[in-house]
Amino acid sequence: MKLYIPCTKPEAAGPQMPVMVQDGFSWRVLFFGWLGLLTYGAWISALLAAAATMITLHVFMGFWSRLDLIVAIHAVLASFTAEIRLWEQRLNGRVTGTPIAAPSRDIALLRWMDQQHYTAPYGSTFPEFPCASS
Repeated sequence: MKLYIPCTKPEAAGPQMPVMVQDGFSWRVLFFGWLGLLTYGAWISALLAAAATMITLHVFMGFWSRLDLIVAIHAVLASFTAEIRLWEQRLNGRVTGTPIAAPSRDIALLRWMDQQHYTAPYGSTFPEFPCASS
């Protein structure tokens, strides 16, 4: 089981899909570094990490001589990917919810949707769906 943290926009009108942030280590970010953060949609964090990596490479003059430092930066980014993504979501105006335990992102999304309670938009009852039986 993995933990997924839903991030929703409170001022959005009507039902909305949350961004599900998986808690834990990210292998994608370990191998690709700040480019892995870009694939998660964490633009601000990825560009800050890229700038820090480029400055580090410029200060220590050379890529291969400081490969251990780059691996360390990637390991730190991979270890804190969930916290970085949650910070990015809060910067974008989203609110974090209670963590949901599920084996996959889709099942976590289903469990989150099951917990939601919406008010009826058309008076006191929900609109009826047409019956498909013959």
